[in-house]
Amino acid sequence: MEYRHECGRCQADLPEASAAYWCARECTFCPTCYRRLRYTCPNCSGELVRRPRRGPTSSTPRARATLSPGSVSIRRAGRSDLTDIAPLFDAYRQFYEQPPDLRGSTRFLADRLERDESIVFVAERVGSVVGFVQLYPLFSSVSLGRVYLLNDLFVVPEARRAGVGAALLDAARRWADEQGAHYLELSTAVDNPAQRLYEDGGWQQDREFLYYELPLPARSQRG
Repeated sequence: MEYRHECGRCQADLPEASAAYWCARECTFCPTCYRRLRYTCPNCSGELVRRPRRGPTSSTPRARATLSPGSVSIRRAGRSDLTDIAPLFDAYRQFYEQPPDLRGSTRFLADRLERDESIVFVAERVGSVVGFVQLYPLFSSVSLGRVYLLNDLFVVPEARRAGVGAALLDAARRWADEQGAHYLELSTAVDNPAQRLYEDGGWQQDREFLYYELPLPARSQRG
């Protein structure tokens, strides 16, 4: 099949090693357009699926950003950290096309922490919180054990590409391992550039199971 190097909708560059989606007729789109097109080719109405990613032509491994000693510290967050975490949590939600809602974000995080319903780790640099990761405890009937859903990961723009995200992921992995969890799982937007960060950290894309969700009526609409 022909690997096209340009999105058929927005003309964004699509190197062969990048994520892209195509139909049976090889119409090819970038991840952002794939999502906006609701996973259907506008030319033939066929289903858009992920294009196999070809590896880089160079055998040189891609360099990973590392933290300099003492530059960033990772610790578990508590209720007293709400003021620092909430703005980042609100920004994280806006990435997923939600309207700004700092008050709601603060209330949601407060409920999770007060009820011990989630585990949050923060990254601090020079006394300021620059990123966080949030885990939700779950159980697996198949593996008969505890698992953790890595639901949220966010790093402020000015601290990205400096190893902060990788450090937060490592903290989550070590925590889950210490708790005897069988595995960690996550889902992310098809156009989220953090996919490479996950893959570099050993995360593997699930190619065996499909993920479904069932939208339910808003709480305010229920009788």
